Amino acid sequence: MAIYLVSFNMVRNQSYADRLDRLMAELQAGPWWAETGALIVVESQETIDVFCERLLAPWCFDETIDVAVVFDLVGGEARTKGRFRDFNLYDIVPWTKRL
Repeated sequence: MAIYLVSFNMVRNQSYADRLDRLMAELQAGPWWAETGALIVVESQETIDVFCERLLAPWCFDETIDVAVVFDLVGGEARTKGRFRDFNLYDIVPWTKRL
């Protein structure tokens, strides 16, 4: 079984809503989680916990309204923080730890 990280940006034109609905229907064939809206890949010498502590500090991240997931693609770890409404992520990626 494969787990895919999907990031997309669709042009907002007259067919945007229909294309987005169709794309989401295709993605929903199995368990999925789509609460975030951006993706960035960054290299760091910090451990995942030190990186998250710096990145998700109160002056740049509001855990009462924001949502963040950090995957360590080399070490296979993941951390989350924020106001989750959909907890499917924890079923799909059970090794994810909540900060």
